[in-house]
Amino acid sequence: MNSGMPFPPTSRYVLLLTAVLALLLVSNICAQSPTVSGEQSLSPVSIPEQSRKLSIGPGDELDVSVYGVPELSQHVRVDTSGDIHLLLIESTHVEGLSSEEAQAVIEKQLVDGRFVKNPHVTIFLKEFTNESVSVVGEVSKPGNYPALTTRHLYDAFQEAGGLTPTAGKVSITHPGQLDNPTVITLSNEPAKSAHANVEILPGDTISVSKAPIVYVMGEVTKPGGYVLTDDSNVESSRLTVMRVIALASGPMHGAALNRSRVIRRTAQGLQELPIRLKQIMAGKEPDITLQAEDILYVPGGRNGTYLSNVLSTITAAAIYRF
Repeated sequence: MNSGMPFPPTSRYVLLLTAVLALLLVSNICAQSPTVSGEQSLSPVSIPEQSRKLSIGPGDELDVSVYGVPELSQHVRVDTSGDIHLLLIESTHVEGLSSEEAQAVIEKQLVDGRFVKNPHVTIFLKEFTNESVSVVGEVSKPGNYPALTTRHLYDAFQEAGGLTPTAGKVSITHPGQLDNPTVITLSNEPAKSAHANVEILPGDTISVSKAPIVYVMGEVTKPGGYVLTDDSNVESSRLTVMRVIALASGPMHGAALNRSRVIRRTAQGLQELPIRLKQIMAGKEPDITLQAEDILYVPGGRNGTYLSNVLSTITAAAIYRF
């Protein structure tokens, strides 16, 4: 064995090949991994927007208590300057603060004045007068309601006495976002109904629009107004003559089906559109799509003029329309 060559030629080739493969592996790993000094590709992290806090304002009533020191407990009202006046300490400005922030301010004043060594202050917001939620539109009692008790959409409906039978879509406008309201579609399905009960924040305005309605009058089993389903799918939300007749449980015996009319309000006034309901019901003529505020009138074949029947129909429908 040659002492000047520690490894035979074959071994040297194997070692050289192993070293090359190791270098290639390391280079590949380095190419895939971001370096410390280079720019790293990071996916954006969305930070949820914090809910607006209920802040104290002039006119609010507060119950302030200090744990272990009942003598310092007080019921106070925030004055027009946003201050409250407590025993031992000077006037404390609390306007714009949350209850937790106001508690910390009072605790610091008690410590700085050496009145209480380690105070624990609790503030109970008994009455909010400066923060409210406005509810307008198709509700029984439109108005402003305290944000303290109106935390979710259905709370607001309950405060406002419930929705009217003609309630449609709900729009929620946040302060400073007048051009970007949140639109809520109400539903009778439990899952969708629970999803619609969104959080309401101080200063929000809840507007309930009037749902589009069509009316069926005359010789039908259940005359009245029927709400068009408020859905983004136009095909499923439209009401046709046949659907309205079905909702009204069909025409009564003796109805003059082929003298039926659709009474429609236009820019030129009321317009009467004659339809042959008998042929539509038999599938011999296409069904007719109705528009919001249309009146489908099915006259009777008994005595009485057509005009008087139409006038009585319009009078009866007026309770829904105006």
